[in-house]
Amino acid sequence: MGKQIIPKRVGPWPYPKKEKERRTESFEEVQLCYTEEEAIEEANRCILCPVPACVRACPVNSDVLGMMKSIQERDFGGALKKIRETNCLPGSTARVCPQLDDLCEANCVLNKRGDPLSIGMLQRFVADWGHEHGELEIPEVAESTGKRVAVVGGGPAGLAAADLLVQSGHSVTVFDAHNKLGGTAMYGIPNFHLSKDVLDSEIERLKDLGVEARINVKVGGQLSLEEIFDEGFDAILIATGAKNVTPFKVEGLDHKGIYDAYEFLITLDEMEFYKHPDKEIPFQVGEKVLVVGGGDTAIDAARTSVRLGAKEVTIMYRRSDKEMSAYRFGREIAKEEGVKIEYLTVPVHFIGGKDGRVEKAECVKMRLGELDDSGRARPIPIEGSNFTIDVDTVFIAIGRGPNTYLQEKEEIKMEKWGGITINPDTYETSYSGIFAAGDVVTGETLVIKAMGEARKAAQRVHEYLIGSQERLDLFQRYFTERYGRKAVQPSR
Repeated sequence: MGKQIIPKRVGPWPYPKKEKERRTESFEEVQLCYTEEEAIEEANRCILCPVPACVRACPVNSDVLGMMKSIQERDFGGALKKIRETNCLPGSTARVCPQLDDLCEANCVLNKRGDPLSIGMLQRFVADWGHEHGELEIPEVAESTGKRVAVVGGGPAGLAAADLLVQSGHSVTVFDAHNKLGGTAMYGIPNFHLSKDVLDSEIERLKDLGVEARINVKVGGQLSLEEIFDEGFDAILIATGAKNVTPFKVEGLDHKGIYDAYEFLITLDEMEFYKHPDKEIPFQVGEKVLVVGGGDTAIDAARTSVRLGAKEVTIMYRRSDKEMSAYRFGREIAKEEGVKIEYLTVPVHFIGGKDGRVEKAECVKMRLGELDDSGRARPIPIEGSNFTIDVDTVFIAIGRGPNTYLQEKEEIKMEKWGGITINPDTYETSYSGIFAAGDVVTGETLVIKAMGEARKAAQRVHEYLIGSQERLDLFQRYFTERYGRKAVQPSR
């Protein structure tokens, strides 16, 4: 007899959250954490698969199986140790990963008989438990190799690379242009979505591990890559992320009240507005807000607008719900908070008033045609479907490309669309000893996927530094060898 299947997860689907009537009054977290007893009850639903599909689906191969066993035994510190082995930001990623889309929970075998295991909530529980009880897992570090690595970019990808490299015995310094590490996770994801206190704590643990931070340094401007090598560094890994905003070409973009959504979110985080909501912000957010785009940035900008007092917030996306990239439960929470989502619709002209501020948006309905280069159905305007709506604030959130500043300054070979060109086997760029990974190579992607790619790149940097010809497969190390089972590696 196999273990009895418990079909329903603990708590409301997909996770417990604050009452919608009051959550928009502040920038406090919306998601609520499990209690100890709830966590144990939920972990007991895990049937401890001998070949865990959830781990196979995780870009950093988090030891979900080990975490579940430990929680079942009430060993929360042991559970944190298991998950921290390959994930240096366990509390943060637990909050921002779309587990139910195409990651761990979507691949849980319990899906066949009911609700998947609440892996994200359990990972959050053990991470928060460690923070609250002072049991903050700091992995062992290998004997020093005497080698120094510079990681350019302190976002999740850069931090994940630094974590693996330090554990491998190298001295690592992370260079970042901001006054704090964290990248988009620190500057761009609102506090109600990802607690800055949690992220701050996890970054401090990396520093305790030995990662050095050099902040307020723009590499390529204040400091060149050659100067970094001159300081005695043996290798450089670039992880500068995605920052270049995708242009939105419609008439009337020059009117007042039209902003880039990403810059809007970054600015509020730089001001720490979530702590000081009485501060004056450099944006005039009116009562009727339109957000253009279909990703998580669009959702975050819309939910932020609600918290800033907007009465009507509408997201317009030119494709259907099926093609929208924003996490589906993020969309549902936004709707709970009063955000309206208009699919198959796009603005084509913004109209201003006498004062130059946007007053109306002329929009058009779309239909879906054949697949385009992205693999999604191409949106086609429907002739004669134009209509006009009243707006006083517009946020554009149609995506970001790789941050091209450094590769342009340093003449690093890059693709036509701006991503750094790398050797796919070694992650090395067009310059010897300089590697790259994350969104600056792939384009904008999930935090956890950028971290997974950065860990692979860091492993190649390690092999380069020690002169090894071996190409260790991290999936094999953290899956096949860990569980003594073979599993086909998922394609990414």
